[in-house]
Amino acid sequence: MEDAEIALMFSLLVIPVAIWLQLWVKERREKRKNTVGEEEFPSTGAALFSILLEGTAIVGGLIMIIMGLSGVVKYVIKFYV
Repeated sequence: MEDAEIALMFSLLVIPVAIWLQLWVKERREKRKNTVGEEEFPSTGAALFSILLEGTAIVGGLIMIIMGLSGVVKYVIKFYV
């Protein structure tokens, strides 16, 4: 395989991982909701840890989506335009 095809393969593999990461954060937030619909944390430390973990996951997932889609677009432009 050539380098462009390997890059395309990795780009296509990154996109489902990034989507899974976004769904994981959403599921994690829904588990913390009470009957009123507000998020509850057992302590301030748990809230800070959750904010850092979920924030990093969201930003990292979005970066992975952007990188994956740009790899696909680069491949299409290089070989089909």
